[in-house]
Amino acid sequence: MANDRTLSLLPSRALILAIGLGIGRAALASGGPPEPASCDFAAFVEETDPAGLNVRAEPSSAAPVLGKLPPVWTDGSGMRARVLVKVTASSNGWFRVREAFDDEALTGQPARPVYEGEGWVSGRKLIVKSQANAGRTRPDPKAPVAVQLKDGLVFDGSSTMTAGRLVDCRGSWVQVDYDESRFSAEMRPYLQVSPAARAGQPKGRFRAWLDQICGIQETTCDGSSSLDAK
Repeated sequence: MANDRTLSLLPSRALILAIGLGIGRAALASGGPPEPASCDFAAFVEETDPAGLNVRAEPSSAAPVLGKLPPVWTDGSGMRARVLVKVTASSNGWFRVREAFDDEALTGQPARPVYEGEGWVSGRKLIVKSQANAGRTRPDPKAPVAVQLKDGLVFDGSSTMTAGRLVDCRGSWVQVDYDESRFSAEMRPYLQVSPAARAGQPKGRFRAWLDQICGIQETTCDGSSSLDAK
């Protein structure tokens, strides 16, 4: 058991906290990277390169490659299947993923080799399926609407999914960068985009925060069929 002298040499809890805050502030002051934002949702890999998507050790294209995730699978008739990943964090357009899964029930083929460990991938290669009826200007259900689809449609159709790429996340909310040219001609008339969603974006692009993210490819998360606009 420690004596009184030993105990007196141990730093107090307040001192430890102060030191920790000082280190954190020093890192920020020196331009060190901010802590990744914590996230929790499912996303799909939208990679077309046959070589697959690199999973890196850090959120940087210069970081070592830990493994690869297979590209989108297609049977040539329009059927597409994507690798599913669990997203746990984001940092400057990069997303930390783990537990990658290739659904052989969708492809009818043996599951392809996937890197199942943890690592970072670019948000430019990730898409999501949302059953929200509106995208918001910030990750808050009470925030103003940034984008909406007419006739009560939600953001879970194939055209809507592939039109967007991930740029940020907070918890179960995802910020998506949309390119109008990627929407099908049938879907474009249903788009209702606010000026706030386009602010600061290149022509033809807009951003919105979505929740109600669904990690099932072939159906909606309530079990019914997922269809594009008629």
